[in-house]
Amino acid sequence: MTDLSGCTAAREGLFPLFRYHLDPVATGSAVPTDEACALCGFARGWRYAGPIYGRRVDVLCLHCIASGEAARALTTVAEWPCMFTDATDVPQDVPLAVVEEVTQRTPGFDSWQTPNWLYHCGDGAVFLGLAGYEELRAHPDALGMIRDDLFRLGWSTDQADEMLRRMDRTGEPTAYLFRCLHCGVYVASWDIG
Repeated sequence: MTDLSGCTAAREGLFPLFRYHLDPVATGSAVPTDEACALCGFARGWRYAGPIYGRRVDVLCLHCIASGEAARALTTVAEWPCMFTDATDVPQDVPLAVVEEVTQRTPGFDSWQTPNWLYHCGDGAVFLGLAGYEELRAHPDALGMIRDDLFRLGWSTDQADEMLRRMDRTGEPTAYLFRCLHCGVYVASWDIG
């Protein structure tokens, strides 16, 4: 159901297409560089700019993330593999292979706190990028998901509505917008510095 055509750079073969992060350039997770990747030694024109939960390197290409080489090479403890996003609150119906692809072979994204990848319909959702209130208004399901989260935290309706109106894609608080690969519903998480 979801268009997996990806970003222009991926379509032009400049880096791999990621099933769960279609446009790492637009989300800020990939930035231009002339430097060579610290793992493969190739200067591919783009480097990863997101979090690494493992051994740090200055330049990491997206090809090494997609192949799994980055996760293997940057792992510091065998029982705790290198990841590019955290695996928290993963629903039980999501297969381990999906969790591994999301956390170890997909570019992550920066957030104020620890990024939380979302899942829907037993699969990883596609990360679309940061969103503020204006962007969320176009996706009532995502807006409702954040509102419900605020209610679970004990916020009143007035407090939740005020927080939602303060959401800012270039500041804080901010939302992280995803779309389900199967049913197309938009889902979101949020955080603040």
